[in-house]
Amino acid sequence: MAMQCGIFMTPYNPPSRTARQVFDWALDIARIADEAGYADFMIGEHYTLGWENIPMPEAIIAACAQTTKQIRFAPMAHLLPYHDPATLAIRIGWLSQVMEGRYFLGVAPGGHHTDAILHGFESISELPPMQLEALHLIERVWEGKPFLEKGKYFKAGFPGADTMPEYNVIIADNSPYGGRDKMEIAVTGLSQNSSSMRFAGERDYSPISFFGGTPQMKAHWDTWATAMESKGRTPDRKRYRVCRDIFIADTDAEAKRRFLASGLAQTWKHYLKEIYVKFGLFNGIIQDSGKDLTPDDIDEDFLAEHVVLCGSPETAIEKLEALADKVGGWGQLVYNQHDSIDDPKPWEESLRRFASEVAPKVRMPGID
Repeated sequence: MAMQCGIFMTPYNPPSRTARQVFDWALDIARIADEAGYADFMIGEHYTLGWENIPMPEAIIAACAQTTKQIRFAPMAHLLPYHDPATLAIRIGWLSQVMEGRYFLGVAPGGHHTDAILHGFESISELPPMQLEALHLIERVWEGKPFLEKGKYFKAGFPGADTMPEYNVIIADNSPYGGRDKMEIAVTGLSQNSSSMRFAGERDYSPISFFGGTPQMKAHWDTWATAMESKGRTPDRKRYRVCRDIFIADTDAEAKRRFLASGLAQTWKHYLKEIYVKFGLFNGIIQDSGKDLTPDDIDEDFLAEHVVLCGSPETAIEKLEALADKVGGWGQLVYNQHDSIDDPKPWEESLRRFASEVAPKVRMPGID
């Protein structure tokens, strides 16, 4: 089995972009990815972040039902504490039916304080238990059996003879397409000690790592695999996804030149570097590089060599195989999307070449 390739549409666009610009751009990338053979297209959900402004990923998924043929879609992730569980359960199930199975689900508690404040929370400490309760109620709704339940944070039910005996009506089946067992659920993790990986393994959800270097990737896999085994399940590396920033061109020099002129470089300069420095997210990557520097010292040259998968197809294959040998492999490499609205051709070329010239040729331990 060859390594799959996927798309992560956070999105990373400058705050000056309009909602319509971001929406149209996301649909363009989805169409290109579908034509190029990408397996999955994942879309973030954030409510207040100027650089990551898609608060309604399902709107893009629904639009893509008309413009794509094979690629699967997922909100990555619905922030469960900010949704009514019963309503969300029905909408997820219905949209999976609209997509006729080209749908899977990402869940998260929400980690940004600005989103929490928008929804009336002074801190994020209550969000993880709220996520657990929401998942419990979503699963009960999907069962389609009559119930009424009031939890600590939410309440939900399902109509039927036991809950409304004097009202006979045909109840719509808005359960997941093909049944609950066919609905993949995935969880993302970023920090090396991410509790999300244990949470995913305990519930048989698929793990997704945002690249943070060898130590982080090993820790994520080990945590998820151990949690899976603790529940009597066998961990499978084909389920493991890794998200990377990528730029492919004819030569290493041309790829670097294009990267430095791209929206990807602007995202790092004006947004991501500060976040990675603040939360220590460069530490594993610096360790891998063998360089004696601090996160504050990281410049565009370091990003091009050690953070972004930047180079010719041959260089990208070599770097991916070297990383896979160290960490044990993964099933899908996910291409993070950065603003390319003003100069789309280099970015679109890179997208297509990664799918056709890199992904099929990578030797991947654990899945080949």
